[in-house]
Amino acid sequence: MKVKYIPLAKARELLSSASEKRELSDIQLSALNHAKKFSKLPADKADKLMEKLTSMGLQEIVSAKIVDIMPATMDELRTVVYPYIQTLDPDAGNKILEQLNKLR
Repeated sequence: MKVKYIPLAKARELLSSASEKRELSDIQLSALNHAKKFSKLPADKADKLMEKLTSMGLQEIVSAKIVDIMPATMDELRTVVYPYIQTLDPDAGNKILEQLNKLR
């Protein structure tokens, strides 16, 4: 089985679609409510941003975290990626922030 990391917006879309077809479990309802409350982009924009970030060489999990949190400054970005990337190149960070700012 392959693990695929997705942003909250995609999880919201998938769970909303599933809720139209069947009753969701308590855990799924809790996840849907969380995704509705905290996702910052529509699913289609989140998917495009995920693609751009992973094409820049970021791991899928790092891209998903960035899309979920949408950091606005370099310090915020460093905080988000630190568990995965201890030293973020300033040029790469600026390119990431540039992509995020296009979708705000």
